[in-house]
Amino acid sequence: MADGAAMVCVCVLFYGSDATCFKLAQRVLNAPMRVLARQPVEFRFGCNAIGDDTRAFIRQQIAEHFPQAMLFESAENAQKYPMMRRLFYAQPTTAPLTMWFDDDSCIAAETDVTAWLPRIQQQLSFHDFVGSIYRTRLEGNQAAWIKAQPWYAGKEPQAYVKFPAGSWWAGRTDVLRRFDWPPETLTHRGVDVMLGELCRQQDLLLGHFRDGVWINANADGVEAAGSKRGKNELPIGFDYQL
Repeated sequence: MADGAAMVCVCVLFYGSDATCFKLAQRVLNAPMRVLARQPVEFRFGCNAIGDDTRAFIRQQIAEHFPQAMLFESAENAQKYPMMRRLFYAQPTTAPLTMWFDDDSCIAAETDVTAWLPRIQQQLSFHDFVGSIYRTRLEGNQAAWIKAQPWYAGKEPQAYVKFPAGSWWAGRTDVLRRFDWPPETLTHRGVDVMLGELCRQQDLLLGHFRDGVWINANADGVEAAGSKRGKNELPIGFDYQL
């Protein structure tokens, strides 16, 4: 990290022990990410059930390029959002902005990070969160689950929710902290959707921004084409008991 206070806290989640996971770790900690490490940015790496090769690579990268990065490890798969909470709150950041990467996302190789980062900071001067914005239909008892949340502000849930894709996004740290996001009880699927609904309920602004970044991408950089990994479960609130 460059000298001075961090302006952004970058959190990266690594998951899995096979060769594909190792390749994803190499991709996300690529040359543009190493350039980002020379900006006023702090790094936090979370590792869920990673393999020995991936662990050795991450530690080498920390030693050579991310010397002040915090490393959090779980031998078992602690699930995405419990690990996210560790990265956010084990030692709360002082950076005003937070950026999240799943390991299937990365800064595109051709991105000029020194121009890209100020653009994100500018976007977050008038948005609360930015990312690749999607729209999905509520399922099962999700509408009832929304109404039971402490952030529910009385707006009737609509059939569809707009939300920033969970594989990469950036947002204001103070908003995350205000709502203690993500909640302790949430584990994996559909939490990004509920962040979108929280924003609607609380009149928070979402911005569509995906320039210079591969999001849940395959080897060709096609968005939302990465392989499905992790626990397969019903989306949050689907089976909420009325």
